[in-house]
Amino acid sequence: MEEDFMKPAISVVDELLEAGVNVTVYNGQLDLIVDTMGQEAWVRKLKWTELSKFNQLKWKPLYNDPTSSETSAFVKSHKNLAFYWILKAGHMVPSDQGDTALKMMKLVTGQRVGWTGLQVSCLALGHRS
Repeated sequence: MEEDFMKPAISVVDELLEAGVNVTVYNGQLDLIVDTMGQEAWVRKLKWTELSKFNQLKWKPLYNDPTSSETSAFVKSHKNLAFYWILKAGHMVPSDQGDTALKMMKLVTGQRVGWTGLQVSCLALGHRS
């Protein structure tokens, strides 16, 4: 890993986005190794033609439980780029917030998810909630 450890991959992500490949970035709110502000910073460096529209979006709250007012995550999505900010999770999102991570993966893979607050973001991703 010494050869490619901590090297930027922004150009690769740009190529994927321009080719129409769906790209999902996710981050745990409590991650001290790869913090959300750092993730947002490299996303802002993309050369993707739709980036200005993505950057104008506000974070949309997502809720695991339709009866709860407790936010589980936030999402921003436009065309083929989605960014999930998972709350109460560190570097190991699936371990820290398994239910939220599973629902996010179901969205990414186009499976039906009963996640409230999702209609707007799913439509942008081409998924149905």
